[in-house]
Amino acid sequence: MPPDPDPDAGDDLPPSDPTVRVRSALVRFVGALRTEGVEVPADGSLVAAEALAAVGLDDRSRARTALRAALVSRPGDVATFDRLFDRFWRRVTDATDDRPGGVDTASLDGGFASDVAGDDAVDRETDDAAGGDGPQSVASRRLGDVDAPVREDDAATRARYSPTGSSARVDTESLGASAIADPTPAVRALTDALASLPGRRRASASDGRPDVRRAMRRTHATGGVVMEVPRLARRSDAVRGLVLVDVSRSVLDTVDREFLVCVLRALTDEWRTVRTFLFDTDVTEVTAALRAESPDATLREFDRLEAAWGGGTRIGHALTTIRDHAPDAVDRETVVLVVSDGLETGDLSSLEDGMTWLDRRARRVFWLNPLAASTAYEPTCRGMVTARPHVDGVFAFAEPADLFDLARQLRHRQRPVGYEHDWRRTDR
Repeated sequence: MPPDPDPDAGDDLPPSDPTVRVRSALVRFVGALRTEGVEVPADGSLVAAEALAAVGLDDRSRARTALRAALVSRPGDVATFDRLFDRFWRRVTDATDDRPGGVDTASLDGGFASDVAGDDAVDRETDDAAGGDGPQSVASRRLGDVDAPVREDDAATRARYSPTGSSARVDTESLGASAIADPTPAVRALTDALASLPGRRRASASDGRPDVRRAMRRTHATGGVVMEVPRLARRSDAVRGLVLVDVSRSVLDTVDREFLVCVLRALTDEWRTVRTFLFDTDVTEVTAALRAESPDATLREFDRLEAAWGGGTRIGHALTTIRDHAPDAVDRETVVLVVSDGLETGDLSSLEDGMTWLDRRARRVFWLNPLAASTAYEPTCRGMVTARPHVDGVFAFAEPADLFDLARQLRHRQRPVGYEHDWRRTDR
């Protein structure tokens, strides 16, 4: 049996700053848990830092409970957590003993979000040990299913939350065959559901509801006799959209790349008008590229546009950029889809301002979160807490079934909608 991963192993820690040493110990602890097979949530590292900052380091039991709640999602992982926690706490004790006044735990969470070690350090150590290529291979053929068997011609790479990670140019290698079904039917179902929302435009139809006003106007030419009753129905193609897609490392860790590209292409084909922007630490409009003749051609267009993905997440910056440079991309007829896990690493006030602008300007704002595909998911990270009051619903986004479920929920207008009513939860 291999020895337990040692959180004490690794580079020497800066001896002069106990707070940095505690943060680094937490990073290695999270990495050791993942190495042991513990299913740590994608935002677990950041939530753990916030939890530790909240409860402090004076009480070992309170710290253990807080970190267990942040990092453990399966009962079977508790024993592994408890075993590795003892080593983590010994390292924390060594750090705090070096400082008579204790550690400034209030800075743990904010410092963690900007710590250049972060999860990248853990990933680099693992990649180096395995002889991998490290961060340079972030844009791989299949970024969604990191635990799937790797084919000989497959350059799949693990990608995790990276607050300071650098972006990589989009890989123009062929997408290949994905195990996920064609999302086009699901996109069409979503389009029909959105077109049926109250306030959508209507057009003449043979099987719609009676258009009383037009019928009355026509009676002026027939002496008040109604010769024919015109009918109206909501236009199935009358969806005007804005799609904002987070392509940071944490999102690409959970979403199949081919699924993502095909969904964006289907939205472009099915909706009346749509503008699409990719963002991580920067923003690029890719609307025209999504009209290319094939998904592979779309990737080549992404490369020509110098679109990049795999960096950190600055949702507020993206919204501010669109508001300042493309304000006409959204109006009172626009349905906005934000695809993101909400792990904001930028200024929360910018995110708040940007979401307030969207909320006031758009007809509907729906947040599609890849992490919500887990039945244990709750939107507790800072970005989601900030954004959630301004959206009309948070939904899962990992496979075509999620889009079908979103359409299903929207068709039941009198019922509450969102991840809480996801098909994975209601079918259990």
